[in-house]
Amino acid sequence: MQAADQISVGVVIRTRDRPIFVKRALASVQAQTHGNWKIVLVNDGGDAQMLAQAVASQAQALKAANRLTLMDFSPGIGRSAAFNRGVAALDTEFVACLDDDDTWASDFLSELVGFHDRTRALVPDLGGVAAHVTALKEDFFDTGSGQEIRIVGEDNLPPSFQRNEFLVNALAYACYRQDLYPVQWILRRDAVLSVGGFPEHFDVMEDRAFMNAFLARYRLAVLDRKLAFHHRRVARSDDRARNVLMNTLDNPSYDWRLFADLARPGFDLAGRAETAGPMRSFAADLLSELNYETSAIWQKVDGEMRSLQERLDRDKAETQAVINAIMAELASPPQPTPAPARAAQDIPIPDRPMVATALFDIWTALPETEFCRHLQPGHRFAERLELSRAAPEDGLLMHASRAQEKFQIQFPDTRDWSAIEVHLDGLAVPGQGLRVHLQLASPDGYLFETALVSRDEQVSGAPKFHLSDFEVHACARMGGCIVTREISAAWLAQASTPKLSVILPRQARNFRFICNNLLVEPA
Repeated sequence: MQAADQISVGVVIRTRDRPIFVKRALASVQAQTHGNWKIVLVNDGGDAQMLAQAVASQAQALKAANRLTLMDFSPGIGRSAAFNRGVAALDTEFVACLDDDDTWASDFLSELVGFHDRTRALVPDLGGVAAHVTALKEDFFDTGSGQEIRIVGEDNLPPSFQRNEFLVNALAYACYRQDLYPVQWILRRDAVLSVGGFPEHFDVMEDRAFMNAFLARYRLAVLDRKLAFHHRRVARSDDRARNVLMNTLDNPSYDWRLFADLARPGFDLAGRAETAGPMRSFAADLLSELNYETSAIWQKVDGEMRSLQERLDRDKAETQAVINAIMAELASPPQPTPAPARAAQDIPIPDRPMVATALFDIWTALPETEFCRHLQPGHRFAERLELSRAAPEDGLLMHASRAQEKFQIQFPDTRDWSAIEVHLDGLAVPGQGLRVHLQLASPDGYLFETALVSRDEQVSGAPKFHLSDFEVHACARMGGCIVTREISAAWLAQASTPKLSVILPRQARNFRFICNNLLVEPA
């Protein structure tokens, strides 16, 4: 039996005028811990000189090690034919299809070769293996010396890419209930040739048509590890002219409906008279049963969704009524209470000073025009707000719109500590307390805390702050909350650098702090 590390894998990379991607794809193969691989780089009608210049240093090393074959086709022969010519040029046991804009983890080949070696004795018709995939969003940036592409985050994948069966279900794949990208698999080269490779009349969806034919003859096992990376440009929805730098994914310039239907496996009942009757009967029974089951499920789901929507509408109406009442109360200046009639011997009581406006209002502290800016922890913004962070400062962005009465701050990661603090110094007169009103919103819902913060003057060196009087609050999903904190005159009198801290959820990714109102008034 051949040792796993001796098994040969051929990698076909198809490209056309995308040198910025090809260099990355070649580097991804060169970084593989499995040592026995070869590359066929197929230039499908692109500028051969531009490609040669882009990969010159990599190609020199690869050719010296007898690992690279470069094939130029002018004019181009199409995506499918480019893959098939690459497979025909290989003499390896396995073949992989690495699109020029995709990449692998460094142990992709070694893990899948070993996985196939462990599985083939249990699955005699095993034709190949695959790994799970991560979708990455990326975009182009001008660096001054040229264009550079950078990863800007992960993208969501539909459930069809997240199934956990050991073997790919051929029926589920044919019905788009299970899916794979070519970057995920390595297949036996003889199995690929036996089904004819990619259909060369396909302009798109060629991998689905091929895989439907492949799964009709062979099994494909899936390793439960994310070792493949499918890269997507963030601007792909605007790719209406087959821009070579964009993805074909979601591109309306391709005839997806035609090739999606052509990719489905077919079965000609009329051509098999001896089985037509039983097959039609079986299909009718199966469809009837599926229809009965799905109808029952949808009736249940529809009922639950109606009930949930009614409850959500009631909650939103009640929450909005409370918000409207509180905001109306805050917006109306308090009226003096008539003094009771006093007897002549009563001691005159001076009228208390009345405050007609808030001491601090976020919407008078922010500009009237809509604006965005970067935020830096430790520096005040909007006159009295400050970010307190125990995390890197990169990526803290703020947007404010007085017209929408909403300002929000984007946190890539809240880490162990992130808080928004309101400075209270100089607001209250001696002997007077404060009342802070905070109105928040959230699409997802979260728990958070508020606390009183004062500087500890007894600690030397770097300033230290003391937190006290913690309270826990809930910001409702698709709703929000209103928080009112009473701050006593006694605490304000003894506190140094008094602040109210709004402590955000810890270890939250891509967290948005959305505030509709922030008022401070005398208590």
